[in-house]
Amino acid sequence: MSSGVSVNQDCVTVFNEIKLGHKFRYVIYSLNDDLTQCTYDDFVDDLKEAESSRQCRYGVFDAQYQLNDGQQRNKLVFFLWSPENATIKQKMVYTSSKVALRKGLVGVGKEIQACDYGDLAWSNVMETLLRTEVAQ
Repeated sequence: MSSGVSVNQDCVTVFNEIKLGHKFRYVIYSLNDDLTQCTYDDFVDDLKEAESSRQCRYGVFDAQYQLNDGQQRNKLVFFLWSPENATIKQKMVYTSSKVALRKGLVGVGKEIQACDYGDLAWSNVMETLLRTEVAQ
């Protein structure tokens, strides 16, 4: 199901700056106030705002990690942050709009849906990343 949300070209540009140039370590995306276009915000400020305002967010993190055999890896991880206390409308629009954003973000290695801060714990992210490495 498509939500009719359009993806701002800045979203793709910043993603490519992470993917190709490692210019940033992460980016957070959010829908504008009328829930029709994706924009990006500064990661730290947005997380603080999202935490207090109970809002959904998209994020891409350039994860750098080490395999059990010592090999270094980088993988772009796409996050859908959908806290349990967000409104039903927000959850529905963000979930249905995710596909449109993901189509513009070519090169994402893994996707994680998070509903609470436990889901965002680095140990959980690493478990997901390492499970992916074993499956390849």
